[in-house]
Amino acid sequence: MPALTRERILQTAVRLADRDGPDAVTLRKIAAALGVHVTSLYNHVPTREAVTDGIVELLLDEAKLPTGPVAWDDWVRQFIDGVTGVAGTHPGAFHALRQRPVQGARAAASFEVALAAFAEAGFSTNDAFAAVKAASYLALMIGMERSMVARGAILETHLDELPPESFPLVRSVATDVADYEYVWSFGVETLIAGLRSRVADGRPDA
Repeated sequence: MPALTRERILQTAVRLADRDGPDAVTLRKIAAALGVHVTSLYNHVPTREAVTDGIVELLLDEAKLPTGPVAWDDWVRQFIDGVTGVAGTHPGAFHALRQRPVQGARAAASFEVALAAFAEAGFSTNDAFAAVKAASYLALMIGMERSMVARGAILETHLDELPPESFPLVRSVATDVADYEYVWSFGVETLIAGLRSRVADGRPDA
């Protein structure tokens, strides 16, 4: 049997979450999947929160977020693409990103270069932080929807139940609206356009 390591434990946790959903990730179920006693995990991941932190770490590593000098708008696109990309490949494990804040130097590296990029563009510290948070919020929301699509669990409004004479435009969404990829891209580019307008107006320094 391969040696029990933190990496092996976390990879097992990711597989469990992707296969059975985030609620399946308990220390006992991880131990059972590995064929070991639960106490064997404690030296590597003493709590479920430690497992969740580790899952976040693995997902962000896989996302390959920008960690070198980059323009602020490129950072926004690359960051959101990276985060939402792992939502598609790990739809169950992605839930961990909503449960715990990112921890450690590896996870924080992309935020450091983002703050530097926004500062270079003229954003104040407060505005740079707000811009990074806005990108993070959008990445999480798109990511959750992408993970639902990947699981076939997307929630949709039953538009056909609405009276057509009262809701002609809402009902048209069912047949006329573009696909999810377009909607997600629209959100990203709209955020970038809004941030760019602040730079153009000189408001980041306000």
